[in-house]
Formats: sequence, C-alpha cells, structure tokens
Amino acid sequence: MNIKNITWKEVLINKGYNESLVRSFIGFISWDESEIFSKLGQEINDVLGGYEGKIVAKDTVCAKYKSKGILFFDKDISQDIADNVFKAIQDYEHNEVYK
Repeated sequence: MNIKNITWKEVLINKGYNESLVRSFIGFISWDESEIFSKLGQEINDVLGGYEGKIVAKDTVCAKYKSKGILFFDKDISQDIADNVFKAIQDYEHNEVYK
C-alpha cells in the first residue's frame, strides 16, 4: 500500500471543505459502533495533548461504516457539518487507507 502521508486537514481541503472550517479542526477519535471504548479518556488526551485554546467537541456517527466519533474544533459548528466532516474522514479511511 502506497498512501501519501497527508494530514487530516489536507484530506478535508481535498474534499472541498473551506479553509476557515479546516483551520478550526483540531482532531478526532473514531471507533466501530459495536466496540466498547474503555480508554476514551486516554484517547482524548492523546488527541488534545499540547493543544491550548477553546475546544468544542461534537459527537457524530457514520451509518455507512457503522462508526462513531468525536470531532474537536476550536469553534462551534453545526451538527450537520460535523456529521459531514466525519463521513468525509471515514470515506477517506475506508477508500484510501484500508483498501
């Protein structure tokens, strides 16, 4: 598998998201909806480690891939946008990373 190392922000820009939204994106956590996430606190610490500033967390699901997630931004966004961003991330993972 020869996947170019790009950031999630670059993935979102390539998917057509505007720069303002992409700049506000901090990171995310995702898991299969059938999993019980026993170390969620540790995962949140890993994603946010070293980040200083306002954090808005958005719970989201992607029915297409049966996954759940938490997205972190530095400003509030609508739930619809959060759901669409999560779907774009899941599409990239399943179509580019896991194929």
